[in-house]
Amino acid sequence: MIQFEKVTKSFGEHTIFSDVTFKIENGEKIGIVGKNGAGKSTLVKIMTGEEEFDSGTIGGLRKEDIGYSEQMPNFTKATLLEEILHDDIEEYRAKKILFGLGFTEPETEKNPQNFSGGEKAKVSLAKALIDEPRILILDEPTNHLDIYAIDFLEDFVKNYRGTVIAVTHDRHFLQNCVDKILDIEKGKATLYPGNYDKYFRLKKERREYELKAYEKQQEEIARTEEFIRRNKAGVKSKQARGRQKILDRLERLEKPPSDDSVNLKLNEVTESANRVLNLENINFKGIIKNFSAEILKSEKVGLIGKNGTGKSTLLKIITGELKADSGEIKIGNRVKIGYLSQGHEELNPDLTPIEELENEFDLTRERARAELAKLDIGAELAENLISEMSGGEKTRVALAKLILTGANFLILDEPTNHLDLPACEAIENALKNFDGTILLVTHDRRLLETVTDRTIEFEKKLPEKILPAKKISPEQKNFSKSPSQKTKSGLKSEINVEKLEAQIKMAEMELKMIEREINGEILPDKLAELAAAHAEKLKEIDEFYERWGELA
Repeated sequence: MIQFEKVTKSFGEHTIFSDVTFKIENGEKIGIVGKNGAGKSTLVKIMTGEEEFDSGTIGGLRKEDIGYSEQMPNFTKATLLEEILHDDIEEYRAKKILFGLGFTEPETEKNPQNFSGGEKAKVSLAKALIDEPRILILDEPTNHLDIYAIDFLEDFVKNYRGTVIAVTHDRHFLQNCVDKILDIEKGKATLYPGNYDKYFRLKKERREYELKAYEKQQEEIARTEEFIRRNKAGVKSKQARGRQKILDRLERLEKPPSDDSVNLKLNEVTESANRVLNLENINFKGIIKNFSAEILKSEKVGLIGKNGTGKSTLLKIITGELKADSGEIKIGNRVKIGYLSQGHEELNPDLTPIEELENEFDLTRERARAELAKLDIGAELAENLISEMSGGEKTRVALAKLILTGANFLILDEPTNHLDLPACEAIENALKNFDGTILLVTHDRRLLETVTDRTIEFEKKLPEKILPAKKISPEQKNFSKSPSQKTKSGLKSEINVEKLEAQIKMAEMELKMIEREINGEILPDKLAELAAAHAEKLKEIDEFYERWGELA
């Protein structure tokens, strides 16, 4: 069990959080959420011992029990596989995790220092997962992962027998993988039971209750103060003094934080041709091969696929930033494109957000401030250079520009990257209510499930093709094709093998955890129970391997 009791942390005069108190039971899965800058990463660093705290007590956290996935790790070995392997870790197990997170066989022999920042974060995640610690702490674990790797991670976490603590804005992960959510807000921490939807409802109800209690107390204080003012002298002066003493001893309620939701509304759109976009046999430098697709008016289409398959490249080809080697692109009549890039290339880093809007749309300074304020970009932040802003802040500026374009065809590349939960909810609601057409590249499965009508799936090494219209649901874990398409492409066998290998990994981890419990157990009844579980797990693993042999 992990116990925080009145833990306080400050940097200089700035208090990050105070009197933080909560308890995490063994084996629980906890999500940590909060606005950017609320102190989530600081809390994690305190848990791992990287950061000291000022006051309070913490129990149940030993460094040797913790596995931590760092965002900026350092590596010491010559190859990726060597970096992962140590002690009694089997090469087979190491590769299963690496492959599950999207690495290929050739990449296991590369020096991890030569990987990109996102790939290094995945290596750090792999190292944390393979050690199977009693307490697994993950900082934004789904960042840099594609949908397939996130699916693998979710299965891993759900089947993990130890405690998992994850700082994340991934609402799908919070909905499917956690038992409780620790919400950090205004220097306080509140532990809510349940998944994301339950947390969202309970937080709203709690805020409403606290606001009513605060307003009622304020009314009572005002009435008491008025009585004291009118009766300082006279026959009721003694009563007035008594009420003043009561008022002095009163424990005053703090005003609850205001609703942190972002009010984001896209403009009404003009009419366009029925055929908004038609792509025929698009080829680009061997990355995209013979890609064809059609998008009609008012459709909301998701574009998914593994990292590196060319999704962002295709968007840049459609918007004219890149030129295809061959193929034809047809944009419908009266179609006006609004583009939100993943790297924020549409923003001038040498300008402030106010200047960006003034220059682009010929706005007055006051109007530019008002448009930015709608996306929680305050007066001070609006005067900073865009180059000095965080990824989430840049996304907000880019969204402000997108709204002002009046586009009726939105092309969006990872619009919820780096955003906190209120901003993600705001974008989701705005896109759901948008009357125009959308082409959306995202790894945010909640956004895909809620907004899109169908998806186009990029498959590396296979001909890209448009999938039948479908709505993604939580049950569609592998975003797989229809049965007939699976047979034609041979993809069904490939997907089943990958899924089976992930299941084998989970089962072997569970077996190891059972063996650890057996080694530490002394009660006869409990040992008999564990022995039965061990035999059942061995049988399950044998069955998995038999099926794996048939498919592989």
